[in-house]
Amino acid sequence: MLFEFDTYKPMKKTIYTLLAFGTLAFIASVTLSSCTKENPDSPGFEYMPDMYRSPSIESNGANLWVKDSSHIGNMLPPVGTVAREFTPFPYPNTVFGDSLASLLWKSPLENSDLTETKGQVLYEQFCIYCHGTKGEANGQLVESGKYTAVPPSYITKYKEGALAAGHVYHVLTYGKGNMGSHASLLSPNERWEVIQYVQRLGRGGDAWSVYQKKLLEAPAVDSVKKNKSAKLAIKIN
Repeated sequence: MLFEFDTYKPMKKTIYTLLAFGTLAFIASVTLSSCTKENPDSPGFEYMPDMYRSPSIESNGANLWVKDSSHIGNMLPPVGTVAREFTPFPYPNTVFGDSLASLLWKSPLENSDLTETKGQVLYEQFCIYCHGTKGEANGQLVESGKYTAVPPSYITKYKEGALAAGHVYHVLTYGKGNMGSHASLLSPNERWEVIQYVQRLGRGGDAWSVYQKKLLEAPAVDSVKKNKSAKLAIKIN
């Protein structure tokens, strides 16, 4: 009996403790819920108001730091400021600006198969519908006849030497003809990735590593042809 009594005593204390906590929790919930009767959208008591309503200026919210307190929306940044990770493009949307970009605006990315693959993903999202799978200006929208102006073929432009990285960047930034600006769709880094893939299509679709290998083999092939031509000339003479 002594053992049973000693076991019952702490159990009874635990029950009372649980009942006390349960009663306090019920009272607290009733008290806090009663605060929302006037405004059903109110979250009730806010333990840390700063966590709910930041004292910083919200980009799309009304604030008291401007004369027009009813203004809601993005405000213009201070003059001369540059956003983080923003790359200013110094060439205007003119023919002269396009020419300058073609000559002077260079890609910060090294040419690689990986960068071309990333550019291919973006190309198939934004460009393939007009320019086609292989850049031959035969995309679905062009083939449907909905556009009177046909975009140029990358292969033709590449052979003409008119597919400079700076030129394509200028077109992606400002748009050209029926093509609108892609500046809001592609970051500067993404534009360079697309450009590498566009140039890949221009040279016939060879990956950068394959293209480099062909360049290394080309002089050897040319020298063999020249030697054969020289031998043939000697025999003829």
